[in-house]
Amino acid sequence: MIRFQIIGETPSKKNSKIRTRTGYMIPSKAHQKWHTDAMLQLNSQICRMKPIPALIDYPVVISLDFYHGDYIRRDSDNQVSSIMDLLQDAKLLADDNWQIVRQIHVMNYYEKKNAKCVIKIDFYGHE
Repeated sequence: MIRFQIIGETPSKKNSKIRTRTGYMIPSKAHQKWHTDAMLQLNSQICRMKPIPALIDYPVVISLDFYHGDYIRRDSDNQVSSIMDLLQDAKLLADDNWQIVRQIHVMNYYEKKNAKCVIKIDFYGHE
């Protein structure tokens, strides 16, 4: 099993888009800032692993534990999308289609002022 932790509240990419003058939809500056910071955190953790994990292009189960630092209403499915995009952008996950990501387990917790997401990736069939 591979385990990562991203500190901070995971924003929704879908609900924080901005329409440009030309009609394109782009993520908000707040989401872009989170993505850049989360990418640094993730890459730092990947570099410390021995051996460094290869691109995952085989069936896996992904567990996401979201720890919220407050009681603000959030949609878990949108947060999941942000994390899945992050894993692909970091070249850790080849794709998030069903042939690779066979199961996604999501749990939400409250931990006062300690927002984070714990990501666990395991071989499919080896939970």
